[in-house]
Amino acid sequence: MNSVSSNTLERDYCINKAIPDGSNLYYATLFEQAKNKNIIIGLHAFLYELSDVISECSDPGIARVKLHWWQEEIERLFTEQPRHPITKHLKKIILLDHELKSAFNSIIESHEQFLFIEQMETLDNILTLYDLTAGEVWHQCSQQLQKPSAVSIKRFRDMGAIYHFIRCLQEPNTYITETRCIIPANIIKHQQLYSLRNDAQNKTIQQTEIFSPLLLELISRLNNIYNDLQEDDKAVNQHALILNRLTLKTCNEILNDGCRLLNTNTSLTPIRKLWIAWWTHFFS
Repeated sequence: MNSVSSNTLERDYCINKAIPDGSNLYYATLFEQAKNKNIIIGLHAFLYELSDVISECSDPGIARVKLHWWQEEIERLFTEQPRHPITKHLKKIILLDHELKSAFNSIIESHEQFLFIEQMETLDNILTLYDLTAGEVWHQCSQQLQKPSAVSIKRFRDMGAIYHFIRCLQEPNTYITETRCIIPANIIKHQQLYSLRNDAQNKTIQQTEIFSPLLLELISRLNNIYNDLQEDDKAVNQHALILNRLTLKTCNEILNDGCRLLNTNTSLTPIRKLWIAWWTHFFS
């Protein structure tokens, strides 16, 4: 296989993993420069590959083996011998240094905590776990982009953690189970939550009463992040701004639909996503 074909296959793999057609990140990166878009795609493909290990492996032992393989692959990446399409793509587009290697290994190790998630008391508690994984990926992404400010770097990290948490809320079969619980205890206790989940079809009103405070808090945090990013360098922050608005509108839809997190996956239509991306890019 020639190098051009190999490069195309590696990039296509990352695109299909990170920004498949219709995904929020696909619309969030519509207006990005090619270099920045490649960085965002590569780092998010790495994040989603690890996330898939958690969601697809019901056996924790197998998941640990796969995560260990990724630790070995990161070592190969930094000795310029990567094997996976994602690491081959990353090798071509990002600056490899000791700090990034340490960050990659930390992200992989932190994913092990998702194999068993004991219910935490507050939203801040659970978001610390997402900060170590998705938040760190967004942090490294900000470091690779066009010299973002300290405000943007902090808010990129916050955005990554909250966005990935909300994505996981839409996957109750993975993240709201007997062994994993990402809903804070001050919203509902795990035992009550699990009982409710088993009978969710007939409990839409109860879901509104239970989950609306959580959704409203997430919306408030998204607005704070958006305001800070909007006041900073918009050229660097535009994909985060667009993704923020897409996530906010999704949260609003979940609220309007009765907060049916336990039995409905809520998503915006492609046309609406395109409109939000276009409006945010040109008028925010």
